[in-house]
Amino acid sequence: MSDAVDPHLAGLDGPRTSSVATELVCRDCGYRTPLLDSAFKCPACGEGLDIDYDYERAAALIAERGLEGRPWNIWRFEELLPITSRSAQQRVGQFSGQTPLIRADRLGAELGLRNLYLKDDSTNRPTLSYKDRVVSMAIARLLELGKDEVGCVSTGNVGTAVAALAAKAGATAYIFYPGNMEKGKAKACRALGARVCQLDANYDQANRACRELSLASGIEFANITLRPFYAEGAKTMAFEVVEQLGWVAPDHWVIPAAGGTLSSRVHKGLNELETVGLAETAGCKINIAQAGGCSPIATAIRSGGELESQVPETAAHSLAIGAPGDGGLVVDAVRTRGGSAAAPSDPEIFEAIDLLGATEGILTEPAGGTTIAATARLAQEGKLGADDTVVAVISGNGLKTLSEHPDKPWPEMVPCQVDTMEEVLSDFRRAAATAAR
Repeated sequence: MSDAVDPHLAGLDGPRTSSVATELVCRDCGYRTPLLDSAFKCPACGEGLDIDYDYERAAALIAERGLEGRPWNIWRFEELLPITSRSAQQRVGQFSGQTPLIRADRLGAELGLRNLYLKDDSTNRPTLSYKDRVVSMAIARLLELGKDEVGCVSTGNVGTAVAALAAKAGATAYIFYPGNMEKGKAKACRALGARVCQLDANYDQANRACRELSLASGIEFANITLRPFYAEGAKTMAFEVVEQLGWVAPDHWVIPAAGGTLSSRVHKGLNELETVGLAETAGCKINIAQAGGCSPIATAIRSGGELESQVPETAAHSLAIGAPGDGGLVVDAVRTRGGSAAAPSDPEIFEAIDLLGATEGILTEPAGGTTIAATARLAQEGKLGADDTVVAVISGNGLKTLSEHPDKPWPEMVPCQVDTMEEVLSDFRRAAATAAR
């Protein structure tokens, strides 16, 4: 790792992290550019950029330092993360990551899976979704660049994460939502001090417009101009799960996919763990969960064909991206690892939300319901073996999206008398007994 001071660190050129990030590299043509470059797409071919590392150096540093005393958050393996300023790192992400890995015996019994685990990012901090990981990385990079304004285009959870983490960092946040935004998440952004703009467009249209706006205004966008750094936050989930399983990779992941960042970077994180000698991960399969009304990645995987965009028509709004930016990476990752995909319908998704809640006491949003419904389908199809170790990702908290859940009949008002209450209780018991048969 070079000790040269990055001139873009704007006063944050004090203590350095142990990051061994080296360059930005085009994932298509291989063009390389310095890490301090503010580019977010390849200047040679226009494709997306990824971050490369000195893996030999990373392995040596991890072995030298060991793991004892490291923080239990997204910065635990800082050697394999791109933030070089200790000051920027310490201002965000201290409470993100290290979410529970829960053995789901009751849900597993329902699905015929004896070794089912839930990676519960619905408890992530500060905003109860996996997006806290990626946005923490983006805001840390924003601080390295000396900027105090940040934007994002969001279907929901990115917006709340940007609003909260920007507030913590002392930056102003601008959130741009497509027209079908979940109102609760938009209200949360405003409560967190962000400026919120609703666009008369779907997500893919809004994303294109925000790309132009970011270039015209000079404002960094967390999931556009900061994307190479933003995406690296996702692979921290892979690091955590393998460590939580005692440095043994699971047989299968089931991961919800919208733009494809999480699943593609879990793949990268698994590869990195093997490269630096922490775990054997080559046999770990990645399976994708998408809603039937917006499933471009799942369709390409199941058909064996090319990735084609779709017009979203699903109540799983946080997954409603018809032209996923990292879709091609996901398809390649799944094919490389021998995984599969499923695309359950909206009714299946909401049934799965209820099943997860009733068996494991976890209330998830439609993205998490999509994961559980897809896991059920994949198990039925024999893609997941009964004794396989399966990790299903619960990416967001259902408290944010209760207004989206289909209404059920509200209990009628009854007299506050014991005899009447006993009758109601008897009805409840009969219904429970019927459901159990």
